[in-house]
Amino acid sequence: MAVHFDINLIVVSEDIFTPAELKQVNDSVDIMKTIFATHGPVIGTVNRFKIQHRVAGVDAIIFNSADAAALADRFAVRSNDALDVFVVKRMFHPTDVGYAPTPGACGKNKARGGLRAPVVSLNGSTADSGNTFAHEVGHFLGLPHCEKDESLCGPANFMRAQSGTNTGVTPAQAVKMITHCQVTL
Repeated sequence: MAVHFDINLIVVSEDIFTPAELKQVNDSVDIMKTIFATHGPVIGTVNRFKIQHRVAGVDAIIFNSADAAALADRFAVRSNDALDVFVVKRMFHPTDVGYAPTPGACGKNKARGGLRAPVVSLNGSTADSGNTFAHEVGHFLGLPHCEKDESLCGPANFMRAQSGTNTGVTPAQAVKMITHCQVTL
């Protein structure tokens, strides 16, 4: 397989998602795959998990990064080494659509006390959420916002702070991401 990383897609409170929202999750994953496929690393296996609403409880409500950290800490998939990506219906801060550490820690048990995995929402259209999924995973794999390091980006890129454009990974971004421990060469 090409240079890749695997993900655990964890849908939080999956039982209260509408069929249209579940479709948006799947379509957003497809958009994320398309973005990463331009120059890699590509997304390999997508393991799917769901957390029922009664089990998620208050951890399904994301107001800030501390809430995202609590969710990721409580429900990390410890049975494999894939990158956990948590999906919630919405985030309740008006401008937040996702959170991720930049870069993410290697090993799920090494991120104690902070955010250990990307947490993304379905805020906005499918194109928006697909871009958000890729954007937050990009942060985890070490990419800053383009505004912090323009040398990694083109004029329109999924790593812009206010991006909505699915332009794909640049060669410079690919080189940076493949150094992350989550990526398999």
